[in-house]
Amino acid sequence: MDLVIVNKQKHVHYILPIIIFFSTIILSYAKIQETALPFLLPLFIVSFYSGYLYLTCFLTAIIGISIINQDTFTIVVIITLLLTIYLLNFTHLLKTKYISFIITAILIPFFYANHYNILQTTVLVMLTLFNCYLDQEIIPLIIHQNKNVLNIKRLQALIVVVCTLFISFISFNTTYTMIFLRYFLLISIYYLSIEKVMPIILYLSILLMLIAPSLKDDVLSLILPMSFFFLMQPKNKYLFISIFLLSHITLPFFINYNYFYYAFVILVPVFLFMISPQFKNKKIKINPEFIEISYQEQLKSKADAFASLFHQLTEVFKEENQETHLSEYVGYVYEDVCHHCSSKKYCFYSQEGMSRLGKLISKGIQKDLEVDDYNYIYQHCLKPDDYLKSLKNHQKGYFKMLKVNHAHDHLKKDLFQEFSIMGHVFQNFSKKIDEQDNEKKILEHLKAYHFEVYYLKKIKKDYENYMLEIGIEDIDEKTVTEELIPILENYLNESLDLVSIKKQHLQIGYTSILLKHELKYTLQLAKKQYALDQQCGDSILTFGLDEHHYVALSDGMGQGYIAYKESKLTLDVLSQLLKNGIQLRDTLNTLNTLLKIKNQGDMYTTLDLFDFNLMNSRLKVIKYGAYESYLIRNHQIDVLHSHSLPVGMASTMKMVSYDMKIKENDILILTSDGVGEHFFDLLKKYQEEIEKMSVYEIVSFLFQKSFQKKDLDDMSIIVIKVVNRN
Repeated sequence: MDLVIVNKQKHVHYILPIIIFFSTIILSYAKIQETALPFLLPLFIVSFYSGYLYLTCFLTAIIGISIINQDTFTIVVIITLLLTIYLLNFTHLLKTKYISFIITAILIPFFYANHYNILQTTVLVMLTLFNCYLDQEIIPLIIHQNKNVLNIKRLQALIVVVCTLFISFISFNTTYTMIFLRYFLLISIYYLSIEKVMPIILYLSILLMLIAPSLKDDVLSLILPMSFFFLMQPKNKYLFISIFLLSHITLPFFINYNYFYYAFVILVPVFLFMISPQFKNKKIKINPEFIEISYQEQLKSKADAFASLFHQLTEVFKEENQETHLSEYVGYVYEDVCHHCSSKKYCFYSQEGMSRLGKLISKGIQKDLEVDDYNYIYQHCLKPDDYLKSLKNHQKGYFKMLKVNHAHDHLKKDLFQEFSIMGHVFQNFSKKIDEQDNEKKILEHLKAYHFEVYYLKKIKKDYENYMLEIGIEDIDEKTVTEELIPILENYLNESLDLVSIKKQHLQIGYTSILLKHELKYTLQLAKKQYALDQQCGDSILTFGLDEHHYVALSDGMGQGYIAYKESKLTLDVLSQLLKNGIQLRDTLNTLNTLLKIKNQGDMYTTLDLFDFNLMNSRLKVIKYGAYESYLIRNHQIDVLHSHSLPVGMASTMKMVSYDMKIKENDILILTSDGVGEHFFDLLKKYQEEIEKMSVYEIVSFLFQKSFQKKDLDDMSIIVIKVVNRN
């Protein structure tokens, strides 16, 4: 069976039941040992699986042809099998995946009663069993009536079925049968390949020999010339036919060659092949079994995302390290000793410029002072001991920073190379995936758990909510809830609820299951920012991922573009890692390590992360060095404080989070520290008015009130309201 997603209900196509009707009549003439059951019983399974309309057409044709040919044996076998299957289905003992064995097992006593010997019975039973499994491959094509379920295996089965229909005419006219058989096989080889069609040719040759042993020469004349395509199979139509014609020169060495007969059965199919319309593409493109999304597409998406992330990190570590300025450390000594000294004007601001005392600070930071320098300091400085002590302390800091920067440069260089290499690796991996055939579809997951699926219809109500209707064989409610749903949830990465489970009567042997993916709440969000400089140092990010919706606020240290760049990098890396399936705890640890390596503790950012799970209606709040947030619920205001240091400051981060149930009309407010320490008082004062406002009115109102304070800073306000989707 197969799993296919369709978006709308299909109308019943009556052409296929009619094809089943006439195929039954035709196959009834393909007889081995005076019986056509090895071909009719597989078609019976196809009709049985496909529905009552198909089964009715099959039985009508069987009854009609049996009456005409006075073949009571065939009709008795078919009716016995049908009654047995209905009885097993009524008693809930029927397992449809074993139906081929059931049919062949019941067939054995009938052959024995009809005086078939052991060898004949074995051949007929094995041939019936093989044809049953072969014909089952075309059942999805009939049920779905959609080219998207077509794959190589099913196409091969379809070719066998069509060729078997041609072989059924062998008893009427061998010549025309071989002509159309050659023509159809040439088409198949040209658009597929000899590797895929040769097993079919060999199987058809066995059938021909079983149906008419006298066709030995015809079988060899079919196999030998087409074997030449193993040596060369050109794409050009004329060259293809030329090779086919030339390959027949070997036939007189192997068979009794009738030149007129073989010229006719060879040249006519060649002529038909030449005048046949040609597809635009040389090869038939087989669509994947599951067309909505495959593991290959997911893997490619993740590879692209990781490549983008590593390229972004490469750019980050390309940046030059901040220089260690000597003037900064001279300034530190000046602040410690000279700032409040009465002689600072003489030492630093005289008409002659900086005195020797001022110049010795610069010298003492870079290297140890000499004896003359010490004597000069004690003779002219008012606080020589403080001067030398401060000089010694800041000299250590200067040397340490030089050493750190040197090591940091090497580390950045190594990381730049590593991230650059990883970026190219994932980029090349993505390209390689693009070139490969689709592999491991969702059907393989279900088959691994022995599920046989008839169909899956996905009915979307909107972008996020949808229903899944699945037809599946031989399953009960316990298996659905304990096995099937977890498998689908794991693949789709979404939660599913069971709506209904019932036996379906249109097709025998399977259950109809209705599953629902529905989000209970939606979020209304508004935000506003103020920049003290040209660029606000705060960054805001919101994105959805499955049933989760993330809202993040990061405040870079200081103001302006540098702070903005740090906070934006924090949120960019955060979103990339989460979107690629990295666990939240690992994401935060990775983010902290990257920022610490990048900045060596000199720069850090705060992080406010709100993780809304809209499926189970829960909220996880994670705060690293962030300003307090607020929850307004039931006319009360709860304050959410930060429990951890900012990101990039400490070597390890302890993840502390608030975990709570969200409720309808909850109002959550995220802010940066620029709103001021009186923001909570502001909320309490205007709480009643705020609860009646929309999120856009709330954020504008709070922004205006916060903006009225005197000591302004970069400021961000985000207001989120939880709203029931209904």
